[in-house]
Amino acid sequence: MTTSSTRTMATPVANTETTTNSASDQGQLSPRTRIARLILVYHFALIGVSCIFYILRGFDFEEFTSLMGILAPVTALYGGAVFRFLGRSITEPNLNVQSNAPISSLVKWLVNGHFIIVLSLISLKALAPNILNFQDMTMFLTFVESALGVYMGNIILALFEGKSENGKG
Repeated sequence: MTTSSTRTMATPVANTETTTNSASDQGQLSPRTRIARLILVYHFALIGVSCIFYILRGFDFEEFTSLMGILAPVTALYGGAVFRFLGRSITEPNLNVQSNAPISSLVKWLVNGHFIIVLSLISLKALAPNILNFQDMTMFLTFVESALGVYMGNIILALFEGKSENGKG
């Protein structure tokens, strides 16, 4: 009786260790994959928050369609590059391996800062229209997307475009 309970106790412990090891192996994402997910989540969150503000009457229909006209192309541009990278990482597993060049904290700050600035502008217009009207919001959004978009585009290109076999992009 003691032997059978000992075997019963030993089996779950062995399975737990195996599960933990495989989960920790799968939990290690490359910095490129983490930033790719972050960019996708942030941009879809911006569109989602904008839709919520529209439903709550933070924007009228014309403002909402204009805002989507600003956010959708940028999201499609970034999302397209990220989805291409994620798709290639399935068929080319070496893309998931951390590259020789580490991703600096400046890139992380730029991605996070870009999202925070755009979300702040949208929220400020929707929640406090007396402080920021729609025309001013679109002007600032255009400025932010133009200024940071160049740098974000270069980051996206550098992070998610693979090198060809002859070394050219």
